[in-house]
Amino acid sequence: MKKNSNFYSKNHTSLIKQYNSISSPLKPLFDKYIKPNHKVLDIGFGSGRDLRYIKSLGADCYGVDNCKEFVEAVREDNYFRDRVFLGSLPYLKLDIGIEFDVITIVAVLMHLSLDEIALSIQNLKKYLVNGGLIIVSYSTTPRDDNERFFEDLRGGVVEKTFLDSGFKLVENNKSLDSLGRGIEWRSEVFTLDKQILKNYNVGNKN
Repeated sequence: MKKNSNFYSKNHTSLIKQYNSISSPLKPLFDKYIKPNHKVLDIGFGSGRDLRYIKSLGADCYGVDNCKEFVEAVREDNYFRDRVFLGSLPYLKLDIGIEFDVITIVAVLMHLSLDEIALSIQNLKKYLVNGGLIIVSYSTTPRDDNERFFEDLRGGVVEKTFLDSGFKLVENNKSLDSLGRGIEWRSEVFTLDKQILKNYNVGNKN
């Protein structure tokens, strides 16, 4: 949404400093599910904190973000110069000819409407290998924010949307906000089952 991208563009300097000031709470999931030489796509990479950690695990890393300032900042690292791109959900278009073992989507889904989340999940199928994983993390605490859009993701609506789209839940966890803001987060891991997907139009064009 334009409202959200304007916020991140305007505040990118302070946000990069803020995000990099804490260790990623998803490290245990990254350690568990991302293996050396896995091809990994990080959607909404922000400061690049998680991208750099995933790279340290030996993965072949790529990233997408809808804030050009975030993209430019991460491209200062030579490794990522040709590996991070400007783009966003739900209609992600990534023409690099790669299917990914793991896609990570951290602190992004709560900025999309429920309809956009459903469209995003359908769109992402074509970027996953058979049996590939999607690791998501999103806030479930309602927030009143005039500068950004937040969807109400309580009640397991994200999990239901993934399951309805042919994914299987592998793991889910709840945690409190690492920045001490009193926000509850939910992290979930889903796998794509090609047998289930026979009932879905994987090649759906947006």
